[in-house]
Amino acid sequence: MAKKIKQPKVTKFSELENKVAALWTRVSTERQEENNCSLETQERICREYAAKHGITVKKHYGGTHESAKTEGQLYRQMIAEVAKDRDINIILVYSFDRFSRAGNEAIMTKAYLKSKGVYVISATQPIDTDSIAGEFMENILFLFNQFENSLRRDKAVTGMTACLKRGEWYGKAPLGYDHKKVGKTHVLTVNDDGRILKKAFLWKANEGMGDIEIVERLALEGLRIDRKHLNKILHNPFYCGKITHNLLGDEIVEGKQEKLIDEATFNKIQGITHAGYEHQEETEPFPLKRHVRCSDCGGYLTGYTVKSRGKDYYKCNKKGCKSNHSTERLHQQYCALLNTYSIPKPFVPILTKVLHKVFREYNQECSDTRTLLLKNKSELERKQVALKVRHGLGEIDKDIYNATSAHLNEQLTQIHKALQEAERDLSNEKKYIADVIAMSCKLGTLWKDGDFRTRQKLQNLVYPDGILYDKHLGSYRTENENEVFRIFRTISTGYIIEKEKAAKENAPLSPWVGMRRLERPTPTSRT
Repeated sequence: MAKKIKQPKVTKFSELENKVAALWTRVSTERQEENNCSLETQERICREYAAKHGITVKKHYGGTHESAKTEGQLYRQMIAEVAKDRDINIILVYSFDRFSRAGNEAIMTKAYLKSKGVYVISATQPIDTDSIAGEFMENILFLFNQFENSLRRDKAVTGMTACLKRGEWYGKAPLGYDHKKVGKTHVLTVNDDGRILKKAFLWKANEGMGDIEIVERLALEGLRIDRKHLNKILHNPFYCGKITHNLLGDEIVEGKQEKLIDEATFNKIQGITHAGYEHQEETEPFPLKRHVRCSDCGGYLTGYTVKSRGKDYYKCNKKGCKSNHSTERLHQQYCALLNTYSIPKPFVPILTKVLHKVFREYNQECSDTRTLLLKNKSELERKQVALKVRHGLGEIDKDIYNATSAHLNEQLTQIHKALQEAERDLSNEKKYIADVIAMSCKLGTLWKDGDFRTRQKLQNLVYPDGILYDKHLGSYRTENENEVFRIFRTISTGYIIEKEKAAKENAPLSPWVGMRRLERPTPTSRT
């Protein structure tokens, strides 16, 4: 029988005799380096903190751009080297978001480092790492760093969605198109490949030609694509002037791109005589319709009623993946899932404090945005006055005046809308946060007792991208939940596990949720 290796006891941070640090500095983008907190500034503040607190700096890692979404090779190298270094017992960072924005991954990494006797310390966010409350606060900060990333992502997604709704395509142009700048906007125009590709649609629609033969003919014309790519193109409504995208859901938008073929030709290829883009609205018995997706095929569940039985069901209609689920069962499971987001009372004060921090930062961002918008508004109004004066003096004719005035008015309208958004009432911060936490403690009840619209709003709030249902396990999967509610569920689940463990051991419950228990640190000693 192998002898169990006893793990060395980790010395508390406050009891470390020789504090030796590795500095870690990073920025996510060059713009952040220029405008937010440069690498040089981070290093200077960290070294000043080290000198003030008797910490010896042995190594300095970083000095490059590391992704906030997935940490880079240099980061992983730093973690590995520090874990093996017998001298280093501190990783010193400017702020915790400079260490990592990976949320749970950051918590696991920090727990792993602590098992090696290495502490992650922030020069600008002093926290008592030896106390339970301090460690909990630190973990919450890591989770909210990830949440802030999600906010930035959501803003970008909002902008991209607005762009698509205007009929403007963003990103790489599909095969057969080129980006062309017209004024301040980019439009897509058909290029030489597109004019060749048009023949493929005509061959398919008018001659019923097979895909293999079309691929061969296109190659003779100078355009080489494979059969799979051709099939996607022939079924992509983009080429007849429509825009579809995951960000738009089921919505089909009339695009501003140049049409390669007419809609009738495209519909003929699909084997239909009408566009077929409309869908029926959700009905009361099926609030989860087009919200829940099948985990096997990714298709949305639809709803139907068996009149002979008087029962409602959700159904996956994709070929080869058909399944039926009782609405009663799926609704009960959904309520039970929402109830897992309830916040344990011992953690309400700490979570409230963190939420206040987030809202203060958000309010500052809104204030900065409002200032910029007001500046732009004043400039446009100045231009309007100047335009009227020049027109009155006869310096510009009526047509130019009308066109320019219309353009300025359009810009002002957009700014007014943006100002309304930026000036949204966020003053009653305390009440809002209290309402958020209170609502999280009864999500299941609110959904169960709510009307159709209330249910829709709640489920889209918690799962903005929908939710998966595993028909084999007979349960939901929560990969795409709102970051804030994910934090709530993590806390709640950890608390329940800790409580059950304490009950089994007949010991008093620790106030510490044990978020680091999400995954045990690697049980190896420092060598």
